[in-house]
Amino acid sequence: METSAKRKAGPSNGSQGGQPKRSKGGSGNKWQTPNQREKLDSLKESMLQVGDAGIWVTCQRGKERQARGEMARICEDYGKKLYNINPPEEAAADDDEENGGNAADDIEASIQRELEGMKPANRPKDPPFEMVRSGLDCLFFVRTRAPVEPIEFSRQVCLDAGRPVPPKDNEEGAKRSAIGFSRFVNRFTPVTVLGRASEKGLDEVARKVLAEHFELAAEGAGDEAGGVSEGAGVSTDDAPSYAIRPTFRAHNQMKRDDVIKKVASLIPPRHKVNLTTPDKVILVDIYQTFCGVSVVGGDWEALKRYNIHELKMSAAGAKKRAKEDEAMVKAKEDGSKDVQSQDPAPA
Repeated sequence: METSAKRKAGPSNGSQGGQPKRSKGGSGNKWQTPNQREKLDSLKESMLQVGDAGIWVTCQRGKERQARGEMARICEDYGKKLYNINPPEEAAADDDEENGGNAADDIEASIQRELEGMKPANRPKDPPFEMVRSGLDCLFFVRTRAPVEPIEFSRQVCLDAGRPVPPKDNEEGAKRSAIGFSRFVNRFTPVTVLGRASEKGLDEVARKVLAEHFELAAEGAGDEAGGVSEGAGVSTDDAPSYAIRPTFRAHNQMKRDDVIKKVASLIPPRHKVNLTTPDKVILVDIYQTFCGVSVVGGDWEALKRYNIHELKMSAAGAKKRAKEDEAMVKAKEDGSKDVQSQDPAPA
C-alpha cells in the first residue's frame, strides 16, 4: 500500500494541477554575476573579431612568447614616438610627479600599481595595442585602436629597421633600441579591417578598404572593369597602378586565382596592373576563418615586404661593408704615406 502511495504523479497540464516543467533554454545572460561577465568579456577581447584592425606578426618557430614580448616593447616605443601614447607605468609615474609624491614611497607605490594593473577589472578597457594569439605556429595578431594606424606604424618601424643602428647612447639609437635588440619578430602585415574568410566577407572587406584608395568599378561590371590581366602595364594618366598580393594560411576554401579576380573586378580598368613597380600594393591575407585587406605603398617590396629581420640584416651588412671600405681607404692612405717617407731625397 505504501508503495502505491509513492507512485509518481502522471503527466499534468495546467488544468489538472501540478507545475509545468521549467524551460531549459538558458538565462540569456540575465543571471551572470559581475565576475562572470568580466571573464566572458576578457575572453571575447582575447580572440580575433570581425572588424578588427591591426598587424599580423610572424616570428621564429617556438618563440611566440618571446616575440610577443619584443613586439610589446616595439609598440610602447613607437606608440610614444608616433602617437604620444605613454605606457601605463610611465603615465602613473607622471601623475605621481605632478602630485608631488614622496621619493621614499616610489618603489612601494610602483609595485602596488603593477599588482593593481594585473587585475582584470583594472586593465585598460580599450588599449591602443593588444596581443591576440592566432592558434597558428609562428603567428600572432596585434589589435590596434585609434589613434594607431597599422600601415603607418608598420612602415615607420621598417624604415627605421632598414637604417644602420646608431650607438645606444645616441638619442636616435635610444628611440630604436627595441628594434635593434629584437631577435624573434620577423614580418609585419598590416590589416585595415578583418572580415570572414568567405566570398561575401572578402567582397565586403575589399570594398570598404579599396574605396579609400581607388574609384570602385560599377556593380556588375565583372572582369572587364578589373584589369585582371597578369601582364604588366603602366598607367597613362594619374590613376595609380596596382598589384594584388594574396597570402593563405590554414585555409583551403577560397582559391588564389578566384581571390585575385574578385579583388581586381572591383577596380576600374583605368588603374593598370603593374607587377614589378606598382604605385600601390593590395595585401589580401586569408588565415583560417579570417580575411584581412590593406593597401600599402609601392615601397613595400623595397622594404623587404615589411620583414624587419631581413631589413636589420641588410642594414648590418651595409654597415659592415662601409667599415671595410673605410678600412681599405685608410690602409691605402697609410701605404702611400709610407712610400713617400721612404723616397730618397733629390740629389
